[in-house]
Amino acid sequence: MQVSSCRLEDILPHREPMVLLDRVVSVDGREKRLVAEFAARPEWSENWASVEYMAQAAAALAGMMDVLEGGKGPPKPGFLLGTRKLELLADRFEPGRRYLVEARNEFSDSEAASFECEIRDGGTVVAKAMLSAYRPQDMEGFIKERKNEN
Repeated sequence: MQVSSCRLEDILPHREPMVLLDRVVSVDGREKRLVAEFAARPEWSENWASVEYMAQAAAALAGMMDVLEGGKGPPKPGFLLGTRKLELLADRFEPGRRYLVEARNEFSDSEAASFECEIRDGGTVVAKAMLSAYRPQDMEGFIKERKNEN
């Protein structure tokens, strides 16, 4: 199933000012792939910000897959566990310039997932990585359990 657009607030568990993506360009439910667009902000223009742009695209994809599978309610939060094969191919993002960020789900089970991500400036890849994420089925129980451990 191809989806041409959706509202970020319906699929992303972030709120302003931490929503860095501007819009979803496309979603392919069969391929488990999402492409989003963002204009680089001055405070998020260093190349290390690539990880957050890619993580938000992955979170948006997870939220969109929930919607496509009939999920109801607000988007579920998750945790970025790690980044592998990170390649930062540009020194920085030009503030105000528009970039595309793609996330493709490579693996997922009920709570863990791995995403192949890349950011493009036109046809040029400027960053790419594999991201691992964890999204517990019972977030409240997970947090409560962690509090009790401390």
